[in-house]
Amino acid sequence: MHYLTTPIAICDFGLHKGQPYRKLPVSFLNWMVMNKHQHASLAQQELDRRRQAALTR
Repeated sequence: MHYLTTPIAICDFGLHKGQPYRKLPVSFLNWMVMNKHQHASLAQQELDRRRQAALTR
């Protein structure tokens, strides 16, 4: 999918409300996954994206 047509996931709660998941701290994303937050799947997708980006550098 082209980046201009890909929806950007935005955090909708807490301290990071209104920020894109791409800008959230790793610690916050990990917290979401570990606590099985209702948006844990979005957090895990972002963690996976960052891990993949680091491997391809």
